[in-house]
Amino acid sequence: MSKWFERPVIRLLIILASGTAVGASSALAQENADSRGEGAEAPAGERKRVMISTGLDSQAIARKWPDDAVWLEPAEEERVLALFEPEADAPAKGALVILADEGQSAASGLAGALRQPMARAGWAVMTLGLEPPPYALQRAHRQPRRSAPDESKEGADDTGSVMIDVMDSVDVEELEDQYQTRIQKALAAAAGNLAGRGYQRVAVAGIGVAAGHVARMANSESVGSGEVSALIWIAPVFDRDSSAALTEWLSGAGQIRVLELHSSRAPDLMEGSGLRSPKRREAALRREGVASYTRQPVAMAEQPQPRNAAALANRLSAWLASDR
Repeated sequence: MSKWFERPVIRLLIILASGTAVGASSALAQENADSRGEGAEAPAGERKRVMISTGLDSQAIARKWPDDAVWLEPAEEERVLALFEPEADAPAKGALVILADEGQSAASGLAGALRQPMARAGWAVMTLGLEPPPYALQRAHRQPRRSAPDESKEGADDTGSVMIDVMDSVDVEELEDQYQTRIQKALAAAAGNLAGRGYQRVAVAGIGVAAGHVARMANSESVGSGEVSALIWIAPVFDRDSSAALTEWLSGAGQIRVLELHSSRAPDLMEGSGLRSPKRREAALRREGVASYTRQPVAMAEQPQPRNAAALANRLSAWLASDR
């Protein structure tokens, strides 16, 4: 390339590169200024908001399965999407509510996969999704429990650095109560919907973390009135509070039948886990005289996948039918 042509080209490239850099810097500066401006103008209450809902794509699921979608309306709560699968053969043996594992929708995961095999076995099925708890609760659950606070050290960790507590601006206990109440109302609405369709035997199952919410139903009005006849825990994952309260919940629930299906690979005992292992749960419930609890190991992963639905459906339908 000749020098008379090379020099103008080089100058042009330098000008273009400089312009691009300046434009990017200006855009970044403007974006930062805008975000600072938004934070300055937002009310204090808005800046402290920590209750975040991830959503479960309920509207998209309802559009995909319009014939199966049922919108439940729990009292004083937002409506909840459920998917209903009627029994494949009449007469129906009963109905089953399935609460999906945390973060999964009514159509996804094991809950969604159980709909058709249970329907083919003669059971009507209604599945519900389970949104994760609000962000503040997630943080609270992850934090180690503390005894009475030491005012001289409050706000500092072992290294002396300041700790920012996300729960400072919210009442965690109130938030926990609201979250649990919303789920219990959704389960009661699902059971009531099935009873209203004429199903005389309604069972409620929870997968993984959802098993804890199903266990809380033991002292609910749905169980007390006989509307719900059985509770089922599938590969349950109980937090420490729920694990410790299981015996109390079931002891006061009369003769409600309870089935736990867990992986045969799960260890019998787990050090420091309280009642979290299936074997310890069974021993504790037996000591308290809870005779209606049944534990069955299943050849599956500790966290069952949709491919395990057929085997689990066989176990579920056989156990439910054994009460007839």
